[in-house]
Amino acid sequence: MASNTIKSTKNYRLFARSAENRPLDEKRHKALYHSMQTYSFLRSFPIVCQRNGGKHLIVKDGQHRLMIAESLDLPVHYIVEDVDFDIAVVNSTAKTWTLKDYAQKHAANRKKAYAEALEFSEQHGIPLGSTFALLGGTTTFSNIRNAVLAGLFKIKDRAWANQVALVYVPLSTMEKKLKSARFLEACMAVCRVPEFDANRLIKSADKCRDKLVSYSTRDAFLDMLESVYNFKRHNLVGLKAAAIMAMRKRNATGKGKK
Repeated sequence: MASNTIKSTKNYRLFARSAENRPLDEKRHKALYHSMQTYSFLRSFPIVCQRNGGKHLIVKDGQHRLMIAESLDLPVHYIVEDVDFDIAVVNSTAKTWTLKDYAQKHAANRKKAYAEALEFSEQHGIPLGSTFALLGGTTTFSNIRNAVLAGLFKIKDRAWANQVALVYVPLSTMEKKLKSARFLEACMAVCRVPEFDANRLIKSADKCRDKLVSYSTRDAFLDMLESVYNFKRHNLVGLKAAAIMAMRKRNATGKGKK
């Protein structure tokens, strides 16, 4: 007979996995591990079991919580269900949290940096991951992903983010095919050059729109930006080399701070 009462035990041998469960995968559940380290095993999220007539309870849902609870020596909270439900169908209703979901959650908790990131992304049409990278002063979202999801994100380089948007938005408006991650990386790089003049680039681009072509690499885009930047100019600038050098110096400085 099923019971809606949540029970607790540290007798991990009481449970057995269902044949319907997916294989255990510790690597894909690191976030769950850290969550249970922080909050323990929450009674509000018990595992769901069924009786099979034997001495074990068959785990229908929550096998990873059970595995982690045992590794952390935590009590397991569980309920017994008598409906023989299809776990694949039940779990298919769950929606994985997106980056925007996390950002909205933290913004709702009055974390101003997240509200500003959401606004910046919406205003400039820049993907949210790239927006977090820009405002965080880095070129790659993966560098700050864990901090962003954990609610620890802080804005570190608003001026650089604004300048990148000042270049990326008008150019990608002139040529829609420029809306790409690689072109955004090229804009990030040129905006690290101290002497770079964004207005010069935009004005030149408007005069030679045929040069605004999409490429597959950041460096190819840098070649294009240099060509546009120097269009009908006497004072030629090695923009690509300067951008690459500026990024190298920036990366070296960042590693030195760690």
